[in-house]
Amino acid sequence: MSVQKADRQKGTFVGLAVGDAMGAPVEFMPRGSFAPVEGYRAGGRFKLRAGEWTDDAAMALALAESLVGEGEEKVDNQDTPHLPTGRGFDPIDQLERYLRWWEQGEHTCRDKSIGIGMTTQRTLIRFRRTRQPYTDIRHEKFSGNGSLMRLVPVVIYFSDDIERAVIHAGLSSMTTHASPIAVDACRYFSYQLVCLFDGMDREAFFSDEQMERTRAFFDDVPLHPALDPILSGAYRTLHRDQISSSGYVIDTLEAALWSVYHTESFDTAILRAVNLGNDADTVGAVTGQLAGALYGYDAIPSQWVEGLCKKEMILETADRLIRTAGAGKIDRLLSEFL
Repeated sequence: MSVQKADRQKGTFVGLAVGDAMGAPVEFMPRGSFAPVEGYRAGGRFKLRAGEWTDDAAMALALAESLVGEGEEKVDNQDTPHLPTGRGFDPIDQLERYLRWWEQGEHTCRDKSIGIGMTTQRTLIRFRRTRQPYTDIRHEKFSGNGSLMRLVPVVIYFSDDIERAVIHAGLSSMTTHASPIAVDACRYFSYQLVCLFDGMDREAFFSDEQMERTRAFFDDVPLHPALDPILSGAYRTLHRDQISSSGYVIDTLEAALWSVYHTESFDTAILRAVNLGNDADTVGAVTGQLAGALYGYDAIPSQWVEGLCKKEMILETADRLIRTAGAGKIDRLLSEFL
């Protein structure tokens, strides 16, 4: 049965939060050192309650709210469709929201932020002083997964224009993670998510032909060589003990692709990912984005949705974001018309 585009988009947003909440209690734990995760559990370094999520989902919510804006403005021109446009892509607004999340606890399960990454923290401290829209921390040693984990709101917003989705995915990374490796991981992942939104099935997604299409798409602005093993699909033949679940963005991306490739449903992909341990919440969040885009929202077990902390906020934000899907293309058409 085919999965509708809006269902894939909702699946990828909610899937991010589910993967975060599923993996958070075993974050920082070495693989094999904990009882296998089979559903939400409490505990971990942050002493979470079952179903609570951390920085991955919180920053995705902040990013989505920035794109959608406080209200849903509509295009009011007889020559253009009446679609919600939202606020649009505003890196300063994104950083201000990330700062309020960190300092004031906006978009959190509790009244304070949980689990900020070192590169994100360093960037936000600099932003308070400089007000720069994009970080100047660009060394490749700062190639963490902190921008990949929250990516999908940008991809949904620009989903009707794959080139703009890829460009803005890179820009969304550069607000906090400007390493060329981190930026290109986001560019690569955004391309794959749009392909899934447009109806690509599992067999086609993992095919050699899709690897070739991806290389051809990025021919003019090639991806960083660190992504070469992913572009070649090397993860398809790796064993579990060859998969790293560290905070390095390439490891996280590879672990997510491996988890989805070696399973055939949303729930089994998530459990395969979070049981890798270590940076389990972010590996879960990225896997949730990918598996949600492939299988759709209806494939997420209902008890996992019901068990999510503040599920109403997550679902409402997802629906508002999806109503603006394609708004980036409308923004461009309006600017050309005017």
